Amino acid sequence: MKNAPGEAGPLRTAEGLRWSEVPDKLYAGPFSKGALTGERFGLLPSSSFRLATGRCTDCPVPEAALWYFRDELIAVPDGLRPITGTALFEPERSETPHPPLVWIGAPEIVEHATLSEDGQFLRAPAGEIAFAVTPAIPTNRAYLDRSTVAFLSKRPLRMRGVTLSDRGTPVFVARTIWPEDTRIDIDGARFEPLKERETLTTLIRAQTGGVTGIYAARVLWERHPGQPRRWASRPVLAFVLDGAQGDDDGAHGGHLAPAAGILGPQGEWSDWLAANFYPIDDKNAKGILSAMVPMDNYLADLNSGQAWYRPNYMLVAVMRDSRIPRRVQATLQQVLHGYYCHVIGYDRAANNSTALVIDPLRWLGWNIPETGPTSYLAAVAAFPVAALVQMSLAGGRDVFRTLAAEKTRLVPREAFETIGRDLLDLVEGSAPTRELTPFEQMLAADTEAVLFVRIPQIPSSRRFGTYPAGSLTELAGRVPWSRNE
Repeated sequence: MKNAPGEAGPLRTAEGLRWSEVPDKLYAGPFSKGALTGERFGLLPSSSFRLATGRCTDCPVPEAALWYFRDELIAVPDGLRPITGTALFEPERSETPHPPLVWIGAPEIVEHATLSEDGQFLRAPAGEIAFAVTPAIPTNRAYLDRSTVAFLSKRPLRMRGVTLSDRGTPVFVARTIWPEDTRIDIDGARFEPLKERETLTTLIRAQTGGVTGIYAARVLWERHPGQPRRWASRPVLAFVLDGAQGDDDGAHGGHLAPAAGILGPQGEWSDWLAANFYPIDDKNAKGILSAMVPMDNYLADLNSGQAWYRPNYMLVAVMRDSRIPRRVQATLQQVLHGYYCHVIGYDRAANNSTALVIDPLRWLGWNIPETGPTSYLAAVAAFPVAALVQMSLAGGRDVFRTLAAEKTRLVPREAFETIGRDLLDLVEGSAPTRELTPFEQMLAADTEAVLFVRIPQIPSSRRFGTYPAGSLTELAGRVPWSRNE
């Protein structure tokens, strides 16, 4: 163990730690619990999974999927056959099929812990233990600093990590740090429908993010306003919109991830299961792998967690029945299975991470309105210009295909806002005159409440981000024309 570099000061890092090897290095102690003890993965109990790595030889997982996680800790179905093929989930089945795998990253969990003000120790119900963090990956240009310690030491924490021995002294090494006060206050969340001239766009743009922002959940609609809210232990369907990075001109478009799970007794949501689609064969600076991933990992992994890079926004539909979240989760798992096996391919214009989310919703029968291309005429005009500037017909073709692509399949914020508007129309009974599909009828009947949640960026040495661009035009206005800039 040694101190982290730069501004991190007293924080120690576990240099040379290989997470794929930690199951063989566990330090015996009562401080933490196993990552599969009393947990959920979305709608599924963790007891139906077992720990493995991608080098597993007896896992019921396609080799094509395991290959991407050969050096990562994962949870795989235990004695069960996970979802296979690309056919849609059969609604008649009462059980939720298991995903090919869940990327959990670490073998232990500590809950209700507090970090000492100097970042040296972690205090939890079981006692006190020395504290360290996983090293930053080489492509992570910013990391925890003194502002992080100041932020984390003021709130209860949930962490994923491992307990190791440092010269005979137990040390808990964190890989994921989740502030437990980011829960949904079931009774206290204010009921405030959208006002005149207020839209999801204005809600998103009203918060530029960072620690200066406020974590808050606002109820945009509920079936029985003024009555006691019986949302605890109810299933949910959620959509997370990631904002724009403050230090990366190439990450102003944001990212969209759907999730399903159970709202905890106190409004907890760290164990919801998100479907995280990223380019599967391209490396990225965050070290993200496409996978079903617990929400605390999705947002708060110290290297790949989105909340360390930018502010986030979330739509939550609290449901009275699990049939809608089950269908969505199962279908996304099937898409992910086909994605691993390259039956489904990634294309930045025709089938990017946003399309991989919204297309399955439409397959299920949710006719989310299309908003058309950015501009077909602009696409035609831009083709020769882009081909000439880039000295490449392929480059001109890519620009054409991007401008001509339907926006809800291309732009994360466009998809997020359109999903939200249509969901509110459905539950309020004010959907545009269309014959509702069976899926839409169930969605409208089962939804008990719709919430908008602001999730500020966690402070670190990284520059604070802002809301994502809502269109290609807005994105072009933010990004420097010169690649050198």
